[in-house]
Amino acid sequence: MSEKDLINQIQSNLWFTPVLYIFYSIVLLSVSLVVDLNYNLGDRMRPLFAVDYELTLSLVSTLTLANLSLTIFTFNLVLVVFATFSGQFSPRTLRNFMASKATQRVLGIFTGSFIYVLLSFLFLNKRIAEYYFAVPLVATILAILSMGTFIFFINHAVAWLRVNQMTDDIKKEALNIINSTLRKELDAYKVKDFNDTDEQIREGMGSQIKAGKSGYIQRVDFIMMIRKAQEDDIIISLEYTIGNYIFETTPILTYWNKHEYSIHEDKYLTLFSIGKRQTEDHDIEFSINKLVEVAVRAIGNYDPKTAKTAIYQIGEVLVSISRVADNSRYLVDDENNLRLILQKRDFNHYLYSGLGYIRHYAKDNVIVSTDILDVLDQMAKSLHPSDYQSVWDFAVYSAQGFENLFLFEHDSQQFYRALRSIATTTNNLPEYEKILKKI
Repeated sequence: MSEKDLINQIQSNLWFTPVLYIFYSIVLLSVSLVVDLNYNLGDRMRPLFAVDYELTLSLVSTLTLANLSLTIFTFNLVLVVFATFSGQFSPRTLRNFMASKATQRVLGIFTGSFIYVLLSFLFLNKRIAEYYFAVPLVATILAILSMGTFIFFINHAVAWLRVNQMTDDIKKEALNIINSTLRKELDAYKVKDFNDTDEQIREGMGSQIKAGKSGYIQRVDFIMMIRKAQEDDIIISLEYTIGNYIFETTPILTYWNKHEYSIHEDKYLTLFSIGKRQTEDHDIEFSINKLVEVAVRAIGNYDPKTAKTAIYQIGEVLVSISRVADNSRYLVDDENNLRLILQKRDFNHYLYSGLGYIRHYAKDNVIVSTDILDVLDQMAKSLHPSDYQSVWDFAVYSAQGFENLFLFEHDSQQFYRALRSIATTTNNLPEYEKILKKI
């Protein structure tokens, strides 16, 4: 795992930010105690702000119970949100709420405030200082901050329970993966024309490297793999890619060695991160599948509005894939020599992964199927022309079998108007006329 991935994984955990805020609260408490106990600031401020030991002790003890109550209630609210997300949408959407900076900072403020007042309660000493200033003042400010944070968190949780907020966050997650993985990381190495002087070598069997570990492929360091392949002067073909589940004995890659000397195969296995679960950090398809699960759950719960929202978000992600991604599977080194062959993942693959499952579960739902055609129509107007045929083929597949399911004439008009618009954009009007004649 790279240093960047490790930092992202740590920061996405629910415990990271609260632990960081606890550290801040301990530092703040240390400063407050030094000011009050060593410099007697409370005694000096008596003309303006006089808080004796008994009042400070009573205030701190009361705020300790109050902060503990708010913290417990907040964690209960988090559990309610988790249960709602798992049951109504998808258990895979929990990470988005958990990794939200707002959620983590709220829990951090509560835990940090509680630790501050709890430890200050232990360190108050009447024999050292009879009057206090910094400790009660900071405790009061933290209590006010906690109350305001609690109100903010209720609004934050309610906002997240609205499907628009959740699906928009998942969509942004997928778009970030597209920009980081497809555009910034790999585009510089993808080419259509290269020095393919080793085509005959690749016609041979090649040598395979087994995974040695079972689980999901979470990340592949493509750039380092290209560099190591250049050093060993070999060509590598990936048998599996990010998001695939592999067994311990599964051949994860095949390489062709042009020389007689052997290479250290283990160093290539270190370029794969394999874990027990799929992650959203580099897996575009996994992020798309979360939106698919939301749409499918909504169809099953008779919630067409939520399904429509998720379908449109999927469409936006697919458009971004079409406009950004280069379909070339071949990665070259800085000398334009072929070094890495990726597993095929074209636009048609992502289109089926995004809308194919929804179309299957909405096979008898004319309204949702019409929404799919509307999304395809909007997509066709924004896609790269090379992907027009994929959209048209999918639209035809989606339109099949609905001639006997229209309840109203308006349903039929909307359905075929969307299909005709797709045919017009993708230059398939003759095919559209043939479909109408068959009905």
